[in-house]
Amino acid sequence: MANQDMKNTTTSRHSVFRFGQSAQSQRGFTLIEILVTVFILAIGLLGLAGLILEGMRNNQGAYLRTQASILAYDMADRMRANKPRAADYADFSTDGASTTLPACASDAGGCTPAGQAQVDMVEWTRQIQGAGSDMVLLPGGVGTIDFDSANSVYTITVTWDEVAREGDQGETIAGDGSYSVRFSL
Repeated sequence: MANQDMKNTTTSRHSVFRFGQSAQSQRGFTLIEILVTVFILAIGLLGLAGLILEGMRNNQGAYLRTQASILAYDMADRMRANKPRAADYADFSTDGASTTLPACASDAGGCTPAGQAQVDMVEWTRQIQGAGSDMVLLPGGVGTIDFDSANSVYTITVTWDEVAREGDQGETIAGDGSYSVRFSL
């Protein structure tokens, strides 16, 4: 029984609920706890917002690289389809190129292989520059076709403007705004 009295005495000494003068000395304690919790929560939400922003930036970069890949392989396929006139595509750039389709593009008889090469280059320019549509696939996009006659290799390069990303220790990641395809016919 003495052991049971001791437990009751210990429990009442360390009671969570205090009355009288000691209760007044604890005013504002829970308010401080709430303020600290809100501060920690705000820091966590700011970190989460930063992660979401970086994820959206990376997603946009992946979208632009995908568009550049599709456009580069589209031109490579056009060149393969018009293999006899592949030399007509060499040393071409969409920068400042015409976006007006040749007359043979609307003829019922179609185009000659040389005319088809012109149609292909104009259509590719229109796709890269977004001419004739409400949406530009690549901001500041430029496509080039180069031919290395020594190795008989064509290189199609699509470049675009993209917000530079930072790597570790503040260095800028270069080369995000370019996609190249090398192939031979």
